[in-house]
Amino acid sequence: MQLQKAPKEKNRVICIIGMDGSGKTTHSRRLVDYLRESGIKCKYIWFGTASFLSYPFMIICRMLGFTRIHNLPNGLAIPEHQYYRNRPISSIWPWIQFLDAFTLVNLRVKVPLWRGFTIVCDRFVPDILVDLMTDVNDNRLYEKLIGRLMLRLTPRHSLFVSLRVSEKTAWTRKDDIPGLMYLSRRKEGYHLLTNHLRTQVIDTEESIFSVQQRLTSLVDKSLTQTSAL
Repeated sequence: MQLQKAPKEKNRVICIIGMDGSGKTTHSRRLVDYLRESGIKCKYIWFGTASFLSYPFMIICRMLGFTRIHNLPNGLAIPEHQYYRNRPISSIWPWIQFLDAFTLVNLRVKVPLWRGFTIVCDRFVPDILVDLMTDVNDNRLYEKLIGRLMLRLTPRHSLFVSLRVSEKTAWTRKDDIPGLMYLSRRKEGYHLLTNHLRTQVIDTEESIFSVQQRLTSLVDKSLTQTSAL
């Protein structure tokens, strides 16, 4: 199916979200290839953790002992933020991440949108919010003021697709995960947040071909509806 290019002001942000090992990068890149082959002016963005103000804060927290380092058998050293152990830190951290995310969304997403791109985000604001929910041990953070403000950073006409996978499968796919308990906490956060956002969910336990078919079908429908607005 060849998609008609949406008008410039109606271009979309397609957000592929999900926990570690769910296949975000694999399917985001395949989706970008599909859209470009369909004639869509498309840009891939890996939306990692914002770092302008966050890095100095994380360094201080690590010096204070609120970051646990997991030394994995493969030699990797993976940090785990345990900011929930200190109330002032757990209160400040989400606001620092919000300020960084605000800057990152404007620079990396809204500027390309203004230039006429359809954006495919590998991770986006909901992933940052789940990170925060884990860091401060508050699975209802999305209902609070800071969570609501964070979600409002998402541009209009955005499509969220959440990729779901079991902890055991994710564990076999990634070599930088501290443990199954870490994945379990994050999975619960994604479950709550995707229900709150009424996000489309695709199970990536299926074959890559099946997942990609479902994903492109959702995107085709979304962009076609947008073009008609």
